[in-house]
Amino acid sequence: MGGPDTSPANSGVQMLGPLPALHRFVLVLTALVVCVGIGLWFGAVPEVPLNLRLGLLAGAAAGAAAAFVLVHDFHQREARPARARRRAH
Repeated sequence: MGGPDTSPANSGVQMLGPLPALHRFVLVLTALVVCVGIGLWFGAVPEVPLNLRLGLLAGAAAGAAAAFVLVHDFHQREARPARARRRAH
C-alpha cells in the first residue's frame, strides 16, 4: 500500500472528473423525483402537520437544492486564458 503522500485526497486529482451531460441530467432527475416523492409522502401522512401541496413544494425545493449540490463543482479551477491566433494578412 502507498504512504500518506499517494492517497487520492492528497493528490488533488478528482476520482470521477466532470460528469457527461446525460449523467448530470439523470442525477438531477433522480434527485427531484426522490425529493418530490418524500414531500408527497410527508404531505399524505396524517401524523405530519403538512398539507399535500406544501409537501410537494418543499420536496421540489429540496430536490432542486440537492440537484445543485450534486452536480455543482465546488473546487476552484484555474481559468486558462484563451489563445489568440494571429491571422495571416
